[in-house]
Amino acid sequence: MSLEFLEEYRDFAIKLAKEAGDRVLMKYYYDFQEQDWNARQHFKTKVDEESDKLIRKRINEKYPEHNIYSEEDVNKESGSKFSWVIDPLDGTIGYTRKMTDHFSVNIAFAIGKEPVVGVTYAPKRKELYQAVKGGGVYSSEFISSYSIISPSLEENINHAMIGFDSGKETKKFKRAVLAQYIEKLLAPNGMACTFCTGCASVPLAVTANGNYDGYVALSLQPWDMAAGVVINREAGNKVTNINAKEWDLDDESILVANTKLHKKLLDLLNI
Repeated sequence: MSLEFLEEYRDFAIKLAKEAGDRVLMKYYYDFQEQDWNARQHFKTKVDEESDKLIRKRINEKYPEHNIYSEEDVNKESGSKFSWVIDPLDGTIGYTRKMTDHFSVNIAFAIGKEPVVGVTYAPKRKELYQAVKGGGVYSSEFISSYSIISPSLEENINHAMIGFDSGKETKKFKRAVLAQYIEKLLAPNGMACTFCTGCASVPLAVTANGNYDGYVALSLQPWDMAAGVVINREAGNKVTNINAKEWDLDDESILVANTKLHKKLLDLLNI
């Protein structure tokens, strides 16, 4: 697939993420958000739904034959090899509680099970991260100009500071096992500290930018990770699940870091 071909989808995703972030997320940011709990660890708001409707509408208008996978509504499966994997508001808890600016519009474009375009727009931070497979990765601060980004080169696991997300409990994954992973990560031979903000997309983006040395999550959905996978791979980080398999849309876990630190984290987690 040519770079020029993929850049068309990248440009569309950037425009769409900014529209949803500015016109929906920031429009309602200071309003009270009524919470609709649909699971013990998950709720949504009218902002999630309005952002989702806007993004779906734009995709259906421009690419009606494409699949759409989203957190907030029934998946659209048309049999195409092309898919949009979206989270219209990742980090809903931080967004509603105003505890952090780690929330975003997250949009990925995938061919088969491989994400090849990734865009993460964090409107409160005024940061946009974008990448195309084979085309490098860029970020913009205050959305004025783009610059090439690169990840942390930290190799000493005792100095590493990583994002860590417990994720949601599922039939396959029980959160009670978190204790054993945290014990490994924070053991004497482990890392300096971990960060958890209730959001996957922004921590993944800032890992690509070197603010975090790595990122680990045990149970997420594809729309939480797909854009960040492209962004980190193009930045030069290694991206697998926690069992060392190269990440694709079927994976629930993720491990991201530079090659040497990734190996050390992998060994630590699988002791």
